[in-house]
Amino acid sequence: MEASRAHNEKWLGWLTAEIGKLGLEVTPSIANFVLIHFPDIKGRTAEEADAFLTQRGLILRRVSAYKLPNALRMSVGSEEANRLVVDALAEFLSRKDPGR
Repeated sequence: MEASRAHNEKWLGWLTAEIGKLGLEVTPSIANFVLIHFPDIKGRTAEEADAFLTQRGLILRRVSAYKLPNALRMSVGSEEANRLVVDALAEFLSRKDPGR
């Protein structure tokens, strides 16, 4: 249990910092997930990010049922999974034509 706690603490901080560097807001968390907020701008929305990530086999949870249509919930995962999501978010946000 202590190893799980340590893993979560390490990667929760890392995810919050790295996603923040991309220009996305992350709600502070002490749980095993982060809540990532996306702008309400065509090509950059949570719905579009979700579709982009899903195409790459990366599954985050939509939270629109909780009245958070512009956010995605990401569970803290393995180092590999965490890095894949951050890299994919960077790619999603850097597209010149956000409609693609």
